[in-house]
Amino acid sequence: MAESTRVLNIPPEEIEAGKTMAFVSYLSVIVGLPLFIIPLVVEDMKKNKFTMYHTEQAIVLYIISLIGWVAGTIGSLVCVGAVLYLLVLLAWVFGIIGIINSFGGKITPIPLFGQFGEKFNLVK
Repeated sequence: MAESTRVLNIPPEEIEAGKTMAFVSYLSVIVGLPLFIIPLVVEDMKKNKFTMYHTEQAIVLYIISLIGWVAGTIGSLVCVGAVLYLLVLLAWVFGIIGIINSFGGKITPIPLFGQFGEKFNLVK
């Protein structure tokens, strides 16, 4: 997997302004609801590069968590569901890492899956 080559220069004021919505994005993974939609519809946040960066990361984790839930539920019918639910647990752990990064003002991709967030191209 190729690492991200994207360099984001985000001013500290923009980082401070976007921390709360970045946190809301990651709550999607923790609570299982697509809360990442909120920063996507709030006009001020759509322009905030910090928020959109973390929203990209949260969308990837949400999709992975959703795949884990579906695969785990289907897999439970054939007794491998518990193993597949580990994917959900992994997404939660990375979601917590994302929350810590967002409150710390860091622009760091989530381990393993973060590079895929760039594909959403939300940071303008």
